[in-house]
Amino acid sequence: MPGLLALMPPKTAARGREQDRLIVYLLLAGNSTITTTEYKKLAEDAANVYYQTPRAVTSALRAAADFVNKTLLERNMSTSARGQYALAWLSLASVRESQCIFSISGPMHMYWFGQNESRHFFEPAISGKGLGSSQTINIHYAQTDLNAGDLLLFCGRLPNAWSTPLDEAKPSSFDAMRRRLIALTGEDLNAVLVQSTEGMGAMNLFRGTATPKVEAPKEEPIPQEEPALPTPTEELPAVEEIESKPTAHVLQPSAYAIPPEPQETHLPQETNSDPLAHLPHKNTSRDFPSSIPRAKPKPPVEETSAQPAADVDENEAETAEPEIKQSELPPKEKAPEGPREPSQHMRQTAKTIVGFMQLFRNGSRSLGEKTRNFLPRLLPNSESSDLPKTSDSAMFVIALLVPLVIVTVLFVVYTKYGRNPQFESYIQQANQVSQQAPTLANPIEQREAWNQVIYLVSKAEEIYRSTPESVTLRRTAETNLDTLYGITRMQFNPAFSAKLNIDVSRMAASEKDLYLLNAENGDALRAIPSGNGGFELDTTFTCKQGTYGDYQVGALVDILALPITNLIDATLLGIDSNGYLLYCKPGAVPQAIPLPPPDTGWGHITAITMDSGNLYVLDAPKRAVWVYTGKEGTFIDRPYFFFGQQTPTQDVIDFIVSGDEMYMLHAGGRVSNCSYSRIDASKSKCEEQVALVNPFPAYQDTDLFGTAHFTQLIFAAPPDTSLLLLDAESQTAMRFAPRTFELQNQFRPTTGNGNPVPAGSVGAIAVSPDHVLYFAVDRQVYFAVNMP
Repeated sequence: MPGLLALMPPKTAARGREQDRLIVYLLLAGNSTITTTEYKKLAEDAANVYYQTPRAVTSALRAAADFVNKTLLERNMSTSARGQYALAWLSLASVRESQCIFSISGPMHMYWFGQNESRHFFEPAISGKGLGSSQTINIHYAQTDLNAGDLLLFCGRLPNAWSTPLDEAKPSSFDAMRRRLIALTGEDLNAVLVQSTEGMGAMNLFRGTATPKVEAPKEEPIPQEEPALPTPTEELPAVEEIESKPTAHVLQPSAYAIPPEPQETHLPQETNSDPLAHLPHKNTSRDFPSSIPRAKPKPPVEETSAQPAADVDENEAETAEPEIKQSELPPKEKAPEGPREPSQHMRQTAKTIVGFMQLFRNGSRSLGEKTRNFLPRLLPNSESSDLPKTSDSAMFVIALLVPLVIVTVLFVVYTKYGRNPQFESYIQQANQVSQQAPTLANPIEQREAWNQVIYLVSKAEEIYRSTPESVTLRRTAETNLDTLYGITRMQFNPAFSAKLNIDVSRMAASEKDLYLLNAENGDALRAIPSGNGGFELDTTFTCKQGTYGDYQVGALVDILALPITNLIDATLLGIDSNGYLLYCKPGAVPQAIPLPPPDTGWGHITAITMDSGNLYVLDAPKRAVWVYTGKEGTFIDRPYFFFGQQTPTQDVIDFIVSGDEMYMLHAGGRVSNCSYSRIDASKSKCEEQVALVNPFPAYQDTDLFGTAHFTQLIFAAPPDTSLLLLDAESQTAMRFAPRTFELQNQFRPTTGNGNPVPAGSVGAIAVSPDHVLYFAVDRQVYFAVNMP
């Protein structure tokens, strides 16, 4: 199985990927020729992209899937003229300690079998049809906790015989599950079985040695390079590849599951190992990977006595001597057939063709004679000597004016009358649909009608060009769709005259200044307003890792803009993963102050936030949030634990606090809510997943939140207490009401030529107290004023 990898984190992994183990399960299909080397390289390159992508796990998973999609899409576009294509189904599983987060692209199945329960992850409406067919990608994110003895099963095309047994499966051992899956079906299989065990964190890739009773065609296996295994530090699963081929672990009927067959000669039949067999294929020669079984070609069938009756004389066959084989008798010769008389219809057709040919010859002859007579008259001769002569300057002016007049006339005529009739048809249809759409009572029908208007306008502009009429129709449709979806369009502008040379992971904004956190080295930058309406970097501002006094501060993981009045007179507060605070202000050396560590010590600090002067510190690996009581911007007292009996999972990537309420965003996109009890801290409770409410009827048949990729959680500008969730891929900030978590509206950039924000995911978001919304995209920051 060249698309299967089980990898340990490399030494050069990006920040946040150092502890991630990765399982890559890639299936390719189509009629394009893919070699084993290309197959393996695509899986390995996807894994490399994952380990080189910092920040959230879901961002890295999406980056890997996007790489596979772009690679296959470019290949498919180059081979589309030959009718060749390749599609990919991709499952990625990221394991960190006992947490497993995975992404599925394409209609693949994933099962988790725990000690007391099991789950089946299969959402084809979310995961889409596969990668390589469109610029947009569909990904189904999910997560689960792994305990010792748990099993995971990834399968591209699920055999029918597995469906019911897997849904009703009970806890069993690794070998028992493997044997049962083998015995259930005789189909060609391609699947991955994973078991987590107590250990040191090694990722082991096993290959089965069971030999099936039915003989398979012999092939030399292509050796697969095993990944280097550095010294692990945590428990991780064992992975077994499952494929119907003797050289790998065979998941097809075992010996005891196959009934004895009579000793008869059967011709081998080819099997279909394509995981996407329902797609059309061409019968072209392919270089199949060694993991795909190929049946032997059918031997040529020898000619026997079953000859056609017309070729053999029955009387001669009956009277032939016994020792002469019937196949040796000479065939009886047939009398040659004479030519058939043409039908009346054929005669009439021939006469018509001859008539057209004769007409064409006469017309050509006449045109040639007229041309020969006309051309000599264009030349000066003695017969025209009595005509008035034209000067050379006049001839020059005429030579210039005549082409110009002809071109002008043609342009005017084409502009007025030359529009493509098909263009007019599309525009007319768009006008009709746009007039009908407002009269529809069903919001979903209205949505589809306005989408149809945009589609018709796009088809018309492809044929001809954009016209004022088509632009007006498109804007009308987009405006009505935004109203149905609850979208507010914001006019963004670039903050800097040129792109920055950094990726921004966090931003903090005050009324005048903007602070950026470099995702690569953890340095903080300050941007101040410039004279041209944008921003420029403050070269006098320093806030980065280093030695300050007796303290060694590491790379900053989060930053906060401080109030104007604080004891240290700093404008920005940063923190590293070990609990060292760094106070920074323009034109001064930063000041480092360590936080008093909690009794349990620090694990790895990932984020901070402030509320009412108190500092909240998130230690995600230890599932803890520690609260420090502030005294004029300093935090010198020992902290207290925010949670009671319930603690969050280790996948929290961002959080905010308002009074006694804490909201946490998890890597899989879910939001949890915890309430602190001041009467009895042990009675503080948490809701592991709050239900996000979408009140807009146009989304009734669409899962807006299921397809979103949430990466950051912040509050709106005060005094608004609404929550803003950043959907990085769609460049959307969704605003929710606190406590009820009902969607209020969505903030997105404008569309069309007036939008300077390029395509791509948003790396960070911030809102200033004076209602300015900031997006960091593609090493540039964009801002929109007057956020409602």
